[in-house]
Amino acid sequence: MVVPNNTYDLVVLGDDLAALVCATLCARRGMRTLVLGDDRPARYTLGPHKLPIEPALWPVSTGSPGDRVLKELHAELALRRKLREPRIAAQLVTPDLRIDLGGDRLASELQRELGKASETWIDRWAKGTEVARLGDPLLASEHAFPGVGFFERREVTKLADAAGEAANRWWDDAQTDPSARLWRHLAAIALRHPAAPPLAIARALDAWQAGPPSLRGDGDAVRELLVEKLTTAGGEVRSGKVTDATVSWGKLSSVTLANGDEIGAGQVVASRTPEQLGELLGKKAPKRLSELSEGVELVGYRYTLNVVIDEAGIPEHMAPTVAVVAAPDQEPIGDAAFSIHLGETDDAGRVVATLAAVLAAENGAMTADRLAAKCMALRAGLWNRLGDVMPFFEKHLVLAHSPHEATVPQVPGGRGSYDVPRNLPLAMSPVWKGKLAATADTGAVSYIAGLKNLTLTGDQILPALGIEGALAAGWSAAKVACALAGKKKDYLRDEVVGAA
Repeated sequence: MVVPNNTYDLVVLGDDLAALVCATLCARRGMRTLVLGDDRPARYTLGPHKLPIEPALWPVSTGSPGDRVLKELHAELALRRKLREPRIAAQLVTPDLRIDLGGDRLASELQRELGKASETWIDRWAKGTEVARLGDPLLASEHAFPGVGFFERREVTKLADAAGEAANRWWDDAQTDPSARLWRHLAAIALRHPAAPPLAIARALDAWQAGPPSLRGDGDAVRELLVEKLTTAGGEVRSGKVTDATVSWGKLSSVTLANGDEIGAGQVVASRTPEQLGELLGKKAPKRLSELSEGVELVGYRYTLNVVIDEAGIPEHMAPTVAVVAAPDQEPIGDAAFSIHLGETDDAGRVVATLAAVLAAENGAMTADRLAAKCMALRAGLWNRLGDVMPFFEKHLVLAHSPHEATVPQVPGGRGSYDVPRNLPLAMSPVWKGKLAATADTGAVSYIAGLKNLTLTGDQILPALGIEGALAAGWSAAKVACALAGKKKDYLRDEVVGAA
């Protein structure tokens, strides 16, 4: 019998947003916690340019999962310093419409663009905001969402059914107006999900109306904050590929790394798909994992294209976040619906414009060549669409590159040259779809994985809710793990978590 090199109360497999939220909350509750990351960077470097792998927004409205996590970690002020405060928070660009979003701009902007027709838009948008609020008790209450345990599931089911029914009624009514197609695209852009259900659409529209805040440093800003809170509470972060896992008496007792280290675990939280966990556990995998895998459908991949341009190529008064609905009559995927995220101007007067889109999946597994061809086609489509929003960007182009391509960056003549970046290409993050009961069609996978001390978290839990879904999944996984460890029911109240 191999003796573990070290043993932790909690081992978290993965270091995405949900995993880090879960690990940080558990560490602050007193659990000795280790995060085994996938060594996936949030940014990569090309010469003097630090380019994001994915852009990041942060939903911080009162009552949201982000608001709850910040309060429980006493990190409100720390994150506030990382938020940008531009004059215009966001913009919507379509073939026939260009409006500013954020604050109280919506009504006046729609009135200017649509005249009398704006009244119907504003009324239905306001009703969508009311529907969005019905999701607050699901995403930011004391219950895990999706619910765990008989009584919790019963309470969550009541809330989810009521919210889902109200959202469906609102959305059915909205279908009588052509604007509904545009709203569906707006939701797909915010959530990076092409098939969002009505409740998710309502919450996305609510976020657009308020103006989604952008972060300095993109995903690094939140990651750095969470890692700081985690390590301050005694938690550890380590890179390491897990190659094997030991299951004994219905529990996952340890994991083995590629370097041979065996790490003991009182509990394991895994930000991995049921299929990936099944492959890791092999014959020891519980039947429930295969059942969960059958309820999840891959619908796309998150694609990023970075374009570095001189500041002079940025249109005047362009917001840091722009939702581009280029083809309202098409499905909200690919270059039909995408977002542009502007970084801050660097010392050399250059700006990184990050384009974020969803690449459609196909039935069955795609070959590497087929996937590369689809990426190139999407890149070409985004390139053409970008010219409609930023007409002179090519004259001011410094370089263009996608982290999902192992190619030399595109650089115009006279601008120098770059080698193929190391450690690229990075795999695109998958986009999942599922219909888990009692989640108003926002959920795909539950937290319970079939082993006594194994809890799931990550993007596959609440895939249709974007960042909010990841935050809720991280918080709920922490609740489940602490409950399994015998912690008090009120484990996440401020007075229990303690001061920063």
